[in-house]
Amino acid sequence: MRLTRNTRSILLPMAALWLSLLCAATSQADTPKDVFSRENVKLFTVVAPEWPDYTNADGTGLYWQVLKAIYEPLDIRVKDTNVPWNRAMKMVTQYNMYNAIVGEYRDTEEDLLFPDYPIDVEYMWVLSKNPSLPGFNGRASLTGHRVGWIKDYEVIPIEDRDFELIEFRTTAQGLEYLNEGKIDYLIDEWDEIELALEETGFAEDDYDANEMPEGTDVYVAFANSELSKTLIELYNERMKALLASGELAAIYQQWESDVPETALNAGK
Repeated sequence: MRLTRNTRSILLPMAALWLSLLCAATSQADTPKDVFSRENVKLFTVVAPEWPDYTNADGTGLYWQVLKAIYEPLDIRVKDTNVPWNRAMKMVTQYNMYNAIVGEYRDTEEDLLFPDYPIDVEYMWVLSKNPSLPGFNGRASLTGHRVGWIKDYEVIPIEDRDFELIEFRTTAQGLEYLNEGKIDYLIDEWDEIELALEETGFAEDDYDANEMPEGTDVYVAFANSELSKTLIELYNERMKALLASGELAAIYQQWESDVPETALNAGK
C-alpha cells in the first residue's frame, strides 16, 4: 500500500513514540530487580523454634524483643514465626519464605549472611550416666568416647573431634541412648535437656551434668539475598545505637540475660 503524505505524518510520530517506549523498557530491564533501598523495606520476616523466654509463640521473648527494637523504630514491621529447626532452616535457605532464622552459629555450612553482632551466647551442657567414666573436665574428657548431639548441630568442629559422634533427632531420644549405653556423653542446651527430662519422666538426679566451659556466639542469620544485605546494614547500625543508649542492656536485663561480650566489643 502506498503511504500518502497524511499517513506518513501520522505514522512517523507513532514510530518515534514506540521507539522511545522500547528504549525505556530496555533500560528498565537492565536495572537490577534485586536492589532494595532502605525506604522500600517495610517488613522483616524471621523464624525460629519456640524457645521459652527467647522466642515465645505470643511474640514476646528476648530474641523477638531485640529484633523489634532494631527494626520497628524504622517503620519496619517484624513478623515472627515459630517452626522446628530443620524446617525453619529450609524455609530460609531453600524456599525463601523468611528473611532470617535466629540461633545459628557463624561457622555453619548453610548459605547464610551474618551481621556483626551476635544475639546471644550459647553454653552447652554435657550429660553422662556411666559411673565408670571419669568426671567431666573439659573437652579432653570426650576423647575416645561416644558422644551424641542433635542431628545437624555443629557443637564441635569436625577437625577437633577425637571421639565417635552419634547423632539423634530429639533430646529425648538422646536420653534414651544414654540410658541404653549407646552413647557415653550427651551434649545439648540445658533448656532442651530440662524439657526432655520432663517429657520422658527421667530423673535429673540420675545423670551427671556439667556445663561446657566454652560459649558459642549465636546469630540472627539472614538468607543470601540483596534484601538481606540491606537488613543487615540496618541491624548493625541499630545494634550499635541500642548499645550506646543502654536500651539493649535493659532488654537483656528484663529477660535475666547478658549482652554477649562479642556484641559489646563490636559496639566500641
